[in-house]
Amino acid sequence: MIYNVMGVEGSGKTTIAKMLAQRLGWVYLEADQFHSEANKEKIRRGIPLTDDDRLPWLEAIHAELERKETAGENVIVACSALKEKYREVLSAGLPVRYIYLKGSYELIRSRLRARHGHFAGEAILANQFEVLEEPKDAIVVDVTQTPEEIVAEILVKIRQEMGKAEAPGDVRDLLLKIRWKLLPFLFLLYVVAYLDRINVGFAALQMKEQLGFSDTVYGLGASIFFVGYFLFQVPSNLMLRRVGARRWIGMLMVLWGIISCAMLFIGSARMFYSLRFLLGAAEAGFFPGVIFYLRSWFPPLSRAGVMALFMTAGPISGLIGGPISGFLLDWNHKASLAGWQWMFLMEGLPAIALGVVSYFLLSDSPETARWLSRDEKQRLLSVLGLEEAAQEKTITSTNRSWFFSPGLWGFAMVYFGLNTCTYGVSLWLPSALKSISVYSNVMLGFVSAIPYLVAVVAMVLVGAHSDKKLERRWHVAISAGVGAMALLAAGYSTATWVSVAAFGLALAASSSMTGPFWAMASGTLAAATAAPAIALINAIGNLGSGFGPYWIGYLKDVTGSFRGGLVSVALLLFLAGLTVLRVDRKKQ
Repeated sequence: MIYNVMGVEGSGKTTIAKMLAQRLGWVYLEADQFHSEANKEKIRRGIPLTDDDRLPWLEAIHAELERKETAGENVIVACSALKEKYREVLSAGLPVRYIYLKGSYELIRSRLRARHGHFAGEAILANQFEVLEEPKDAIVVDVTQTPEEIVAEILVKIRQEMGKAEAPGDVRDLLLKIRWKLLPFLFLLYVVAYLDRINVGFAALQMKEQLGFSDTVYGLGASIFFVGYFLFQVPSNLMLRRVGARRWIGMLMVLWGIISCAMLFIGSARMFYSLRFLLGAAEAGFFPGVIFYLRSWFPPLSRAGVMALFMTAGPISGLIGGPISGFLLDWNHKASLAGWQWMFLMEGLPAIALGVVSYFLLSDSPETARWLSRDEKQRLLSVLGLEEAAQEKTITSTNRSWFFSPGLWGFAMVYFGLNTCTYGVSLWLPSALKSISVYSNVMLGFVSAIPYLVAVVAMVLVGAHSDKKLERRWHVAISAGVGAMALLAAGYSTATWVSVAAFGLALAASSSMTGPFWAMASGTLAAATAAPAIALINAIGNLGSGFGPYWIGYLKDVTGSFRGGLVSVALLLFLAGLTVLRVDRKKQ
């Protein structure tokens, strides 16, 4: 890829081109270095160059660009390229795009008068404006801005151009390689994390009765997980950035695995609350940490699909965890342990083992990945660097105090509604189905897996479609509307098959929001603020994960039915869909 920064003398070509090359990690070429000494002497004396003078110069630049292109290097070149025929010589057979630095004669003249030590001067400026043929197809930037603002605007426009074009084959192959290297293992980690989080829903089928817990006590215990989750999100993500992904994620997994196993010792409501709080605190850094981690490896064009694939681990854990949990519940009274105690123990051990493994398998960043060649690292970092630098204009000018950004809090509220639905349904699904059926624990596990199967398929399809159309907002909003309708149907249904179908659609809809949502939310954040901002969005949003189970349980105790809780959650999800249509629109 080659970008030529063009314009008359004094427009700032050299300054802007050098800054662009530095930001992107690309090769920089200065066209003036290819002038012959005779040409330089003419310019010093104020004698305009003729076309015969320029042709060997342009051919020399073209030859060097061909060499760089053959070597697979991306280039930023600073060359005036004033006439169309000059640009034809430069770009013959090469993928050259032009960036035109446009300014008035008076402005450029004042700049040249203040410039010292360059062989060009004011004498040739009038001639350059006379021969200038403005390009018809170029990125045009007003040079009255500061160099930093000009570079930021150019990077935004380059990013937009790249967003409209299909990624080059070598980049697609590289991203596919990274997907296969990272996603299967991260997916497995999230399956284990999610299962340790929601298996309390199956434990309730035995634990509530054996320990004498009411629906309100159980709902509060399930929800208090997210209080610890909320409090430790931002600190944990800041620590991840400091110590690296493999160390921090591995340590967190070992810690929450130990806490999950310790839940077999629950004997009172207070102990139930305490261990659930600690489990939430230990898991707090995992999900936002992985979101930040994936942001460090994948550019925006493929991010929704990647995140959707990763987050299918949530419903997949329900898909496989339901039958496993139902099976373990039937180990009741083996070795003096209840079935729910066996379930916590057996489903907590994998987190400990995988936490140790993650230390050896994960790479902290593309730069430290031994499985990427030097060329692959350079190509990946160029693509990622383009996105990161392009965001700086927005972040620098409007988001210095990122904590107070209305867009940030808008995203948090959308995620609050999403999670209220997802976790409210997930943690009460076994009990809700049990209340309208006579299934055994094992059979209930298989039946409750059906909604998660629907959710997995929907997440992948919606995430892929969002990437294909490069659209996020309506994918989130429509999914929210469908989920709200499905929750209403589930609340008013008395037939098992209708409830299963409605719960499946609700889970599919809320789960399908996650990929496009995180691509949309994380895409507005610069690297300097991404880690804490993602953690804050996730932390506040996950208060909904705690609110949903508690609110549904509370209304179940008050009304004797799940209907009130499901209807109220449906309204909240609908509001989330309306909110996403308005939040941070100017940046999308």
